[in-house]
Amino acid sequence: MIRQVFGATRFNAPGNFTGLDFSPDSKTLVALVTGEKRTKVHRFAVDDGRALDEQTVTGCFTGVFALPDGDLLLWARGSIARLGQDGELSWKLGEKATKEFAFATVSADGAAVATYGGDSVANVFDARTGERLHDLGEPAGEIFAFAFSPDGATFATGGQKGIVRVFDRKSKKELARRKSSKILVLAFSPEGSVLAGGHGQGDVHLWNGASLEPVRLLGSHRFQEDYGSGEQDGGPAGCRWLAFLADGKTVVSQGNDRYFRWWKRSGAEIRRVRTPRHHAYGQGPAMALSRDGKWLAAGSTASGIGIWTSDGEPASSELGIDAPHAIALSRERVVVAGSSGIWSWRRTDGTVSERRASGPAALANLPQGELLIVGQNNAVVVREITDKGKAIFANDATSPQGVVAVSRDGKTVMLPVASNVELWDRARGVRTATLSHDAEVSACTFGSDDTWAVSVSDAVRIWRLDDPETPVHTIELESGAPEHCGGVAVSRAGWIAVSIDRDISNHSSDSALVFIDPRSGEVTATLSHPDKRLGQVAFIDDARAVVVDSAGRTRTADAEEGKWIDEPEAPKDIEFHGFEILPLTASEDGTEIAYIDGNGNLAIRAIEGTKKRVTPFDLGFTPLAEKKPQGMFEERLAGICVLYAGKFQRSEMDVRTSREFREDMLLELGGTIAKKAKDATHFVGARIPYVTHVPSKAETEIDARIAKGDKVIKLSEKKLIEMLLPTFEESRAMLRGDVKDGVERWNRWRSRWRTLSGGFVQLSGIDLTGADLRKADLMVIPFEEAKLSNARLKGVNLYDCVFRRADLRGADLEGARCGRVVFSNADLREAKLAGAEFTGAEFTGADLRGADFRDADLQYAKLTGAKLDGAKFDGAKLPQGSKRP
Repeated sequence: MIRQVFGATRFNAPGNFTGLDFSPDSKTLVALVTGEKRTKVHRFAVDDGRALDEQTVTGCFTGVFALPDGDLLLWARGSIARLGQDGELSWKLGEKATKEFAFATVSADGAAVATYGGDSVANVFDARTGERLHDLGEPAGEIFAFAFSPDGATFATGGQKGIVRVFDRKSKKELARRKSSKILVLAFSPEGSVLAGGHGQGDVHLWNGASLEPVRLLGSHRFQEDYGSGEQDGGPAGCRWLAFLADGKTVVSQGNDRYFRWWKRSGAEIRRVRTPRHHAYGQGPAMALSRDGKWLAAGSTASGIGIWTSDGEPASSELGIDAPHAIALSRERVVVAGSSGIWSWRRTDGTVSERRASGPAALANLPQGELLIVGQNNAVVVREITDKGKAIFANDATSPQGVVAVSRDGKTVMLPVASNVELWDRARGVRTATLSHDAEVSACTFGSDDTWAVSVSDAVRIWRLDDPETPVHTIELESGAPEHCGGVAVSRAGWIAVSIDRDISNHSSDSALVFIDPRSGEVTATLSHPDKRLGQVAFIDDARAVVVDSAGRTRTADAEEGKWIDEPEAPKDIEFHGFEILPLTASEDGTEIAYIDGNGNLAIRAIEGTKKRVTPFDLGFTPLAEKKPQGMFEERLAGICVLYAGKFQRSEMDVRTSREFREDMLLELGGTIAKKAKDATHFVGARIPYVTHVPSKAETEIDARIAKGDKVIKLSEKKLIEMLLPTFEESRAMLRGDVKDGVERWNRWRSRWRTLSGGFVQLSGIDLTGADLRKADLMVIPFEEAKLSNARLKGVNLYDCVFRRADLRGADLEGARCGRVVFSNADLREAKLAGAEFTGAEFTGADLRGADFRDADLQYAKLTGAKLDGAKFDGAKLPQGSKRP
């Protein structure tokens, strides 16, 4: 039972709106949804957005014009037809007759239609019969724009080379021409005396409709972005659509800047309205102006059609959801994250709040009603989405998949980052563990308790969180690695559900819901769902899982019985959905689910009949035996003999090893290099990205040894890198000088690693008290909670390091370069910071009492909440507007 729906309930239907027009009396809006082989024609009442009726038409059409007699002209690239009120096509022309075209324009009286945009020819047809009347060549490149004059006596063209021409419609004689920049759109004023042109560079010009003499430049569409210090000019934005209002005194234009702009014919810009991002997809939205000039409509993707009055006021206060990918559900509110924003609806009255976002964000509910938002650059905790929030970790914590999980006690956050899963202590803002995969991780979550976890990349891995170095189980799925993973969930009992798609394309699907028993690591059921891509999945009780597909349909399956409980809704008479991975979540008690439905809206549905709780699975974890201390440096890889096989290539997508790193590092750590397969204890075979792997002779021999029971470990290049990286103990020994030439050795390793475009090395919590680090290469290193009191860091480049909650009391950072360094909540009492550069550094909540900042550059640093008693700022450059303490 559907309890609530949030989003666009008016002017909406399943699918993406590709063509719009108003009826001649301006009371009805006609909208097309294009399917695979057919098109749905919807009609909505303009005054209230009610759906009036719908028709299904054979053929894929993307443009529509409502004719005076009630018929419709429909067109798409290479096809045009007339649809009668009886639902039948009175005529249809294919590509042989029309040639390929991109755009169509209909005369005001509906008698003629021009097609153009496929090449340098425009074709004009009789709209009543489909008969070709004439064609018109443009020597100066492709035609992008065409406009009939209101009386039908003339027409104008413009295009690629910026040549604008006016022709006599009967004689086809050229009456006027002018040279301009690329023209994308043309429109005559209601009386025909003025021609408006929209340019690829965003300009909106007015010319005399007969002579093309310039009247004036109205203005220009330009990208405008506000990054916190006011709007900034981002350059020209092409003008994609324009029209005169019925009074002839006002021009409305729409551009790639996502703005409608209203211009007085005299030249003044009088109004602008930001177009919702979901109406500005690709080359701009489908657009329409009502005949009476009172209504504007825009729509190109799912989530409803946007309607505005001619004064720029929205006709509906409903909010369309832009590319949704994450949902958080509670009793009080439901929150959804899209590509351009995060929206929260209060469930009692539907009040909506919005938070701007740039790119995907992941969401998770926290105890005490708080919400975790993981975005492109950081993770913040908020109570309301309009709050600025408290940042808990930053930079490399980006989760582009919109995936995050929180432990049941709310203390630990888990999220995929490239080919790893990272676990963070939420209160301390410190990364506590990394779960390593060989390929990009698309989903992860905690087990039925907080002692284990599951993650999905090219395989499904089950991890014991008190021993995160090696997975307990690695489960290879049937038919190999999934091309897409919609999500992963774990029930209260411990069942694992993974939604996958084995089809790489976005034009077909081979989806399945996979159940796994974590005790054995075995796949117990693979339930096929081939017609649409499965999205996110959630358990509603100990065994039942609910999943949503790309058509917004939900299905329920039983893990214990290994079968679907229900069938998907019957397919519509038109297939129009893409293959997006849609979000779904369940309430904590399993009595509700929230998901994106077929209309692109957020639906909340009640769930009944949840199964009785059972005792969670016992995964048989025994207490860990005390580990033998790992050797260091030359001792650590003693006895390991690695066989390298194949051609190791550099990759722009992945970190790859060089010969120096691969071989010299191995030898320095006590390992040896095998020349023959029979001598190897470890094998690393080169892989070429995106090329089907064919085992080499050496790999075949290694596989034969493994089949006989020999203990040979096959490593990916990524796992080899992890084996060769310094351990935490080795890093500490080098930086503290506990080994000969320790800092030089550290720098040599870092140089090799940086040459490979390698990332940071984790040094959170390291004890370097009093260490001399003046010559150490320390850029881009997490030092959260590190002990660095009295450390010598004078002049060191610390760019992008993180010292959150670190102890830096009395440390010497004079002249250090600290660009974008995070010192939040760090202890820097009595630290020596004179002459240091802190561009973009953050000292939020730091203890700076008695610190020496003399002559330091703090112009762009953040000192919010820092303790500054006794700090010295003589000669320092302070943030704008700050008072010298």
